[in-house]
Amino acid sequence: MVDDAGHHVNRPDDGPVLPSQWKTGEYGVPVARYTAREFAALEAERLWPKVWQMAGREDEIANPGDYLVYEILNHSVVVVRVDAHTVKAYHNVCPHRATALATGTGRFQLEQIICPFHGWKWNLKGENIDILNPEEFKGGCLKAEDVALRVVHVRLWAGFIFINLDPNPPSFDEIFAPVNDLVKGVGLADMKYHYHFQARVNANWKVAQEAFMEAYHVPATHPQLVRGMTAEVAVSIFAYEPQANGHGVFHSAGATMQGRMPKDRLAAMSQDEQTDALLRNLVNMHQGHDAQIHLEDVEIARSMRHRPLPEGQSVGQAFMQAMRDHYEGQGRPLGDFESLSKCVDMFLFPHVTFLPTFGNAVMYRARPAPDNDPDWCIFDMYAIRTYAEGAKPPRWNTVYAQGDLADPKTWYLIPSQDFNSITRQQQGMKSSGISHTLMASHQESVIFNMHRELDCYLQGRPATVAPDAAASLEPAAG
Repeated sequence: MVDDAGHHVNRPDDGPVLPSQWKTGEYGVPVARYTAREFAALEAERLWPKVWQMAGREDEIANPGDYLVYEILNHSVVVVRVDAHTVKAYHNVCPHRATALATGTGRFQLEQIICPFHGWKWNLKGENIDILNPEEFKGGCLKAEDVALRVVHVRLWAGFIFINLDPNPPSFDEIFAPVNDLVKGVGLADMKYHYHFQARVNANWKVAQEAFMEAYHVPATHPQLVRGMTAEVAVSIFAYEPQANGHGVFHSAGATMQGRMPKDRLAAMSQDEQTDALLRNLVNMHQGHDAQIHLEDVEIARSMRHRPLPEGQSVGQAFMQAMRDHYEGQGRPLGDFESLSKCVDMFLFPHVTFLPTFGNAVMYRARPAPDNDPDWCIFDMYAIRTYAEGAKPPRWNTVYAQGDLADPKTWYLIPSQDFNSITRQQQGMKSSGISHTLMASHQESVIFNMHRELDCYLQGRPATVAPDAAASLEPAAG
């Protein structure tokens, strides 16, 4: 709804307020936000039906008739490709007797959506085109709107598909304006499927998401990524920038983009030493999750040992130029350096985090489990990348991870290390020995910012839209 000042309000005036014991504190947040069924129920009522959320990526439904089903709690939405430029989203329910129209992902044959129960049919625009014995319904006076599929708001942006279940949602353009230029600059729109893992994880959705919103955990959780640096140096090279509307970003401050080595330390290293440090980092990243860094990137780095360096350039700087020359020669889009230098990690409220590099990115998305048990969530890990001109990306395939998520044989090493911490953190949240988390004011500021925006939704205050929001991001998706 909209208040007298024209602000979008996330709950009606007679809705519940957020009890004080659940509110974000000055130095941390109550652990009940991660464990209480009552808090999860309030999120289910006041956040998820109101917020713009990522349903998938455009290349998941690349051709007309392709569809995916996005589920959030008891809501099910079918997202379908109508044509090259148009995507539609509908409540996944037949208006006859409430049968779910689709499951998982697939293609509607002959570009028709057919109810599996009684055979009612719709075109991809949601218009009913066939009913058996229509004269038996509503006294033979059925109208088109009676049997059309119920539309869900959808937007395409930077290769993402976002949906909003609210019939009167907040402006997508305004909500994402604070990060629009940076998201477009890193080149996500050009990236396609490399792999997609999904798992049911024994942790609250916020615990899982927050693990990827700071680098403070890296020295302890991923020691192989900071070998040769003290923990103090490893975390000091990142600068965090909370954004309006709950988003956030952090980047390397005073460090090279590849290798994460402080610039003053690099200046004292020989070319061979710099190359060794660069290779060590890239090999660990490639073997760790084969997402931000691929084998081809590693081979380019190996060649740096024998390349003459331009005056005043580090190996890392020369490596980035060599990558750009190599991949641009293939006709492969890479994003722009300025944007990439400002974005090691970006969080899009409420539940997407991505970490981009030249032409590659890893993404994480968490959402509540269907039964809204606060101890469980559905977690997705995406690797996306650009491809050489003329190369065809592999067909999208979601792998459902089974077994121990902390075992590198189930995932890659880096996510297995993260899930070891995530599940143990959820276990600790239920201890009677802790009532509030204690968070770092700068290095965990993006997490703080997310919780403050969550409070806005749960309390029904106006969304914190930037006053100078951009007029438009992209045309609506049909």
